Amino acid sequence: MNDPQTSARVAFRPGFLVGNLAELASLRLAGSRCNECAITLLGERHRCENCSSADLSHQAFASHGVVHSYTVQRFAPPKPNACLHPWVPRPLAWIDLADGGPRIMSPVLCDPDAIDIGSKVSLSCGIGWVDAEAREVVAFQFILTS
Repeated sequence: MNDPQTSARVAFRPGFLVGNLAELASLRLAGSRCNECAITLLGERHRCENCSSADLSHQAFASHGVVHSYTVQRFAPPKPNACLHPWVPRPLAWIDLADGGPRIMSPVLCDPDAIDIGSKVSLSCGIGWVDAEAREVVAFQFILTS
């Protein structure tokens, strides 16, 4: 999979998103599935972190999942992290992606009192910050769907 890029936008990290950065709704999380031990990993890898096999398949994962566990982050990330919007407490959740994708940690855009274990969530990509080269950096979070 090629990393999606445009001259004005870049992905937050190479190998983690697939799709057209100009069309944020088209983006999906990307990663690797080990053909030896069947573990799935967020981000394209060259070796399996579980069994060290080099026999990996690269794929796009489902854009929805279920909250496995969560907490509420009540403090802003330290610098040099930049937020485009004023800081508010937000849920951070371990999310089990559908279709056998990996369990990942992500912010969830919702009222902290609305989320629960088992809540359904969907991927939402957007501009996370502007980098030192004045490019928009595309990041992801999830939104509550149930």
